Amino acid sequence: MRYYLLEPLDTLFFRDGSPFNAGETGQMEVLGTFPPSPTTVVGALRAAFARRLGWQYGDWSEDIKKKLGDGADLGPLRFSGPYVAKDGEPLFPVPLHLLRSGRTLVFLRPGEAALSTDIGEGRLPEISTRTKGLKPLEKAYLTRRGMEKALRGEIPDPEDVFEASELWSGENRVGIQRDPDSHTTREDALYQTTHVRLKKGVALAAGVEGYDGEAPGLLTLGGESRMANLKPCELSLPEAPSLEPGGGGLRYTATLITPARIRDEGWRKPGGALPGLPGRVVSACVGKPVLIGGWDTEKKKPLPLEPYLPPGSTWFMEAEAAEPDEVEEMHTRHIGDKREWGYGQILIGGWR
Repeated sequence: MRYYLLEPLDTLFFRDGSPFNAGETGQMEVLGTFPPSPTTVVGALRAAFARRLGWQYGDWSEDIKKKLGDGADLGPLRFSGPYVAKDGEPLFPVPLHLLRSGRTLVFLRPGEAALSTDIGEGRLPEISTRTKGLKPLEKAYLTRRGMEKALRGEIPDPEDVFEASELWSGENRVGIQRDPDSHTTREDALYQTTHVRLKKGVALAAGVEGYDGEAPGLLTLGGESRMANLKPCELSLPEAPSLEPGGGGLRYTATLITPARIRDEGWRKPGGALPGLPGRVVSACVGKPVLIGGWDTEKKKPLPLEPYLPPGSTWFMEAEAAEPDEVEEMHTRHIGDKREWGYGQILIGGWR
């Protein structure tokens, strides 16, 4: 897989699920979201590759479709990411079973005793400390070194944790629609959007498999066709720890680093399963769903919003002692829907 850095030349704007139609219920400000979904980045990359292959406007030629697919069919292409990168190194959403209070970091782990809940009996995540004020790091990222420590069940160093506010900031922009005939502003057409401005050295990164052409150089990315520089880069994902069976079984964690949509409901409750992963679910720390849509370039309208599991969601799994190879083989693989788009990428870790 070849990796690319997408370095913005200006602010970026990626819409969230807010309505954005004139006259809708006093809607004035549309909050952006960052990082963008795999759908957004894949669309930008495919369009850039197509232009490099000679496309200018209209339908793609049959030769381009053979190389880049067509619509929802990606053809020979496979993607990973997008990842937030700092100084060329990827960062990863902090697993949601890692809590923080001040400079104190603590892991949640499944309790020893099963409790009765509304989804059946299960071992709920517990902490082994009385530290007050512990909260998940929902808007923070780990360096590769920090994530490898977390996957080994070790507490990452504070310098390996980056808050989102250290990586980008929001910028409000006010706009108004103009009447092309009268060249005057229209009534009820004032709006405000929130762009993101990445801090120095921060960019997006994505992996592409199946495209061997040259990097296009510049591409448009996100709303308002903002420009970004695309260039090849070297990028390494965290290594998986060596899993050691214990107590007659093999305990491991599966952590999402990109959003996932899993239609099989096994992930929801203890005793269930994750697609492609050996063993059963013991417990989990799952975040609030994120709504992801996109833009249908053929029909010129937004795609329906669908709920996805957020990056950082972590499952505590238990498999047969003889299955470490099968488990470790799933490290950096994708699960759920739209795997070829980059959704559902997981990292394997250990827990005791």
